[in-house]
Amino acid sequence: IKKIKDEYKLDRYIVLFPFCSPQLSQKKWSYYNELINLIKNKYQDQYKIVVAPGPSEINDAKEISATCVLDNDRALDISQLSSLINDSSFIIANDTGPAHMSAHLGQMGTVLFGRHTTANKVSIETDKFKAISVEDLNSLSAEKVYSEIKDKLELIN
Repeated sequence: IKKIKDEYKLDRYIVLFPFCSPQLSQKKWSYYNELINLIKNKYQDQYKIVVAPGPSEINDAKEISATCVLDNDRALDISQLSSLINDSSFIIANDTGPAHMSAHLGQMGTVLFGRHTTANKVSIETDKFKAISVEDLNSLSAEKVYSEIKDKLELIN
């Protein structure tokens, strides 16, 4: 991952996992760009904000106002992805495989849950990786997510 981190100039960075499988679109939170703006307004260039899309998510990543981390225009493999997660400052994700990886790798982060399941059912929360659970993800504002994570971002700053 060193070559990729050097290529994208990744020193201190926040990884977003804003995607989900097409058949589980109810897991997708739609306000990542608004959240990115809130983070950038507060921290300017202290953190680079990145996404690491899967193979079928590369085109969707163009809609997110973050640096898209790829390996020669291809999605990262599982080893590269785990290293990217391990070296990150913070993770913000939908309920996806990379969110579960992040939690079990001991990273600090937040995962967003709607009514599709609960964080307790899928055993994702740890001391450092917490869930925000709401009935309807469409009603969860970027401001609310930012208010939940800002103290954690201050801790790592």
